[in-house]
Amino acid sequence: MTHQELKIGGATVETSMTDGGECLAYCVGKKRADGEYVAPEHCDRPSGPAVFPAVRSPELLGLMRYWLSLREDSGVPERHRFDPVKVPALLSQFWIIQREDSTDRYRFLLAGEKIRSLLGRRVADIYVDELFAGHKTEMHEAIETVLDTPAVHYAVGPLYRAGMHALQTERLALPMAEDGRVNTVYGATLYRKPVAVSNEPTEYINDAQPVIVRSVDLPCRGCLMV
Repeated sequence: MTHQELKIGGATVETSMTDGGECLAYCVGKKRADGEYVAPEHCDRPSGPAVFPAVRSPELLGLMRYWLSLREDSGVPERHRFDPVKVPALLSQFWIIQREDSTDRYRFLLAGEKIRSLLGRRVADIYVDELFAGHKTEMHEAIETVLDTPAVHYAVGPLYRAGMHALQTERLALPMAEDGRVNTVYGATLYRKPVAVSNEPTEYINDAQPVIVRSVDLPCRGCLMV
């Protein structure tokens, strides 16, 4: 491991690198006493600057930053390290999907109150191919990308329709590991229904454009984001 000091904006920040050039906990970020990081101007890695999706909402941005802070050696965080209390504003819009080893099917383990309201039914313990039968392929491809790459999947745009109204939605999906196996997706979906929405069931339409960033290309815990 090597250490060096770097001048950023008049401040001296310590960088920690493995001999292979991997970013470690502090990289070119500086942790404050309150636990937050001072955003760096760049990530000092030989492989180039880290990539970060342009997350719009502060709530999802907070989830992204928290997920990054849980990573070890730029890997995928373990589920047991995730504390929902750290993202209280998202709990009603939070959901968890897990891939079953025996069937390779995807099952909802949890869905917040607003997600249940959006879909108009109980969601926990329901399989994705049952809940979104008409869009099973698209949903499976998105989940497989998150788990098998692994990658962060971020989408903004119409994902659902209520009656004649397409709902503008913002969604972030993150890979999580269980005993080293990347088999679970933690996500949150933000939306706002129009005032004049009908009482017809909400339909999944999957028309949002996703941004996919591989886990290995993301900032390390110390870099977090610019």
